[in-house]
Amino acid sequence: MEYIAGFQRLVFLALTVAAFVVQLWAFIDCLRFKDENYRAVDKQSKKFWVILLGVGLALALIALPPMGMSMIFLNIIALVAGIVYLTDVRPKVRAVDPRYRNR
Repeated sequence: MEYIAGFQRLVFLALTVAAFVVQLWAFIDCLRFKDENYRAVDKQSKKFWVILLGVGLALALIALPPMGMSMIFLNIIALVAGIVYLTDVRPKVRAVDPRYRNR
């Protein structure tokens, strides 16, 4: 039974770290683009995404062990914001950015 509990802790740690990495990636990526790019594709503003993803990143940092289970619900909400940015906003913002337009 100890092995199962240890394995579950390891899986939880891996998922929590993966969520943190996704949110860190989304936060750093949103800083790279200008506010005009966000407004050109009607995806709120850069300030909105920086604040949203910054709060999500802070929650993900707090959710890392040893806090762990007490913050998992907030971490899931923050992860959703990061995933929405990476899958919906990032491709559109990137498409209007002159640095990536010819690729």
